[in-house]
Amino acid sequence: MLYWLRSPLLLKLLVGQHILNGVSVAAIVVLVTVAASLMLGFEAGLPATLGAIAASIGDFPAPLRSKRLTLSVGLALALMSTLAVQLCSSAHVALILDIGVSAFIAGLVTGYGRWALALSMQTVLPMVFVLGLPPTDLAGTLHVEAVFAGGGIAYVVVALIVTAVTDAGGRRLMTSECIRELSAYLRAVARFYDNNAELAEVYGGVIRQQAAFSDQLQAARALLLDAPRASKERIRLAASIGILLDVLDTLVAANIELADLRKSPLTAPLRESIARLLRVSAERLDHLSLELLASAEPHLPKDHTLALEVVLREEMRLTDTGAIDDETHLSARSTVVLLAAASDHVRRLERALCNDEEATASMAGVNLASFAPRPSFDLNLLKPHLSFASPVFRFAVKLSLAMTTGAVIATTLSSANHGNWILLTIAVVMRASYGLTRQRRDDRVIGTLIGCLIAAALVAVAPTVVIVAAQVLGLATAHSFARLRYRVASTGASIVALLSLHLVSPSEGAPVLARVADTMIGAALAQLFSHLWPRWEFLEAPSLASRLLADVALYAKSALDEEVSEQSYRMARKTMIEAIAALTDSAGRMSAEPQAVRRGQSELDSMLVAAIRMAAHLTKTRLLIRARNLAPAPPNPGQLAKVRAWLLSQLAERPAAGGGKGVPSIARTDDGQDALGDEYFRLRKAAISLISTANDYRHATRT
Repeated sequence: MLYWLRSPLLLKLLVGQHILNGVSVAAIVVLVTVAASLMLGFEAGLPATLGAIAASIGDFPAPLRSKRLTLSVGLALALMSTLAVQLCSSAHVALILDIGVSAFIAGLVTGYGRWALALSMQTVLPMVFVLGLPPTDLAGTLHVEAVFAGGGIAYVVVALIVTAVTDAGGRRLMTSECIRELSAYLRAVARFYDNNAELAEVYGGVIRQQAAFSDQLQAARALLLDAPRASKERIRLAASIGILLDVLDTLVAANIELADLRKSPLTAPLRESIARLLRVSAERLDHLSLELLASAEPHLPKDHTLALEVVLREEMRLTDTGAIDDETHLSARSTVVLLAAASDHVRRLERALCNDEEATASMAGVNLASFAPRPSFDLNLLKPHLSFASPVFRFAVKLSLAMTTGAVIATTLSSANHGNWILLTIAVVMRASYGLTRQRRDDRVIGTLIGCLIAAALVAVAPTVVIVAAQVLGLATAHSFARLRYRVASTGASIVALLSLHLVSPSEGAPVLARVADTMIGAALAQLFSHLWPRWEFLEAPSLASRLLADVALYAKSALDEEVSEQSYRMARKTMIEAIAALTDSAGRMSAEPQAVRRGQSELDSMLVAAIRMAAHLTKTRLLIRARNLAPAPPNPGQLAKVRAWLLSQLAERPAAGGGKGVPSIARTDDGQDALGDEYFRLRKAAISLISTANDYRHATRT
């Protein structure tokens, strides 16, 4: 393969589950459109196309049984909202009230979790589509709704068949993407060891890439851990998730000695060789990911042990010369042995994807299925959100008010029913918090405007067949780039929506400026109502800090227990990773809020860094305890129990009332003469730093 075709960025954009999903969605919609047109004629069959598009909104990579449930529920919500809006279309007051109620329900269902955002869209977008249908009597409304439902049901049936047929290939593709994300993480970490690197900039890049890797693994869990032992290939692919996390664990643990290594200029050659090793490992993973796309049993890449041997020799040279102090030497030795362990995990990943026995052995004692997220539509899950204090409830109210206001404006416009473009823009722009709305506002507005201009130009000059083709292409684009390039996805989604509105009423043309004006009005309303009843990020400080400390304590309890089962340890690690991810998301949302309400932003960033360092020290200590070849001598069980009890007691205490006051102090002698005494001391220091920054964050958000 040509070098430029192996570009990580190009592969991420153009090769992956997202592209396959987008093409599949578009193809099924085309199939439904052609079938409906042949049976009913193009205009009469158009509601079937709208029904297929409505069902497709929730069609994302997922195992068959999960997709069967989510697509069915999403279509049911679309049918309820579209039938209600058609029945109320002749009475303006009833119509406006119905739009407000449907929008409130759409906001409330987001309480099920991030995965339910598609359900929210399936409630409001189809409702906007059918608003443009010509008015009719009750019999006509029921006929249109029946055709709409037929198109939606046909889409769901075909989508489930396609999912069943492509399941094996889809799982390999998802695994390949996870491997490429780890490769990107290795490249980001390699910059840590460049002698001229700006650490603050590199650290931000590493955190962002680690978050992207975690997001990819979260998506992979849903697909790869569904019935993971149903076949040998499924076992191999499911085991890859656990091994990828083992690689990440070891790399994070290795990086905590970086500051000590950078202190001495004598370690520059060692750092250069480490950066080279990480880049070579990234190339190995890229090779493996591409091989996995081509074959269920990929060919192993060449063994790149030479790069690791160079690192080992450089570390031995430093030891033999005696030019560095003991602390720097200990840091160098610790980093090198952990990087060697990470390389072993990469080789284990390669073997597990080719060897059934290796895959089974690597996940021995672990119930993989218990880590798979499963959507639930239990109404009891929404009860906690029926409160004025709930951000979900507030979002539902704000979305309802914004859509209601948009409906009032739409009904007063005289420009041939194009006021419902206002509702469309509100639906795609508005999100639960001010930070999220503003964070994506530019991409959404720019994408919507680009889509609006493209759609308007097509409507003005293109024949119907070209308009339908553009609609299908826009649908594929929207599904393909929803996670990777939101501006591109927003452009595609806008083209789909706007062309759909035109097709349901092709005789009612509107000039480009009118369409742009409606889009801007909708964006302005979404922005305006995001200021209403806000839930600023600093208000979440107490719950965020408490959850973080509790989950770190849970991880410490497992990581420092020599007898803990692999299942319990991995579950505790998953919980802690999710807590750190929640902290990262909160920091990102706060950065998009008005400056006046960014209370504790610097303290939040410090707490995030302290949490990552604490997790790294816990992981490193666990590796030293369990991998005897990494530790200088067997640990003292009594001292280990003492350190574990101290950590749990400190992390379980209520943070001090102000700043870092009340945080305990320690001395290196606290850990006695244990072989891991130095690491225990650093672990305690990391815990104190985490507690202190959590206290600082809480204090800053109260002032």
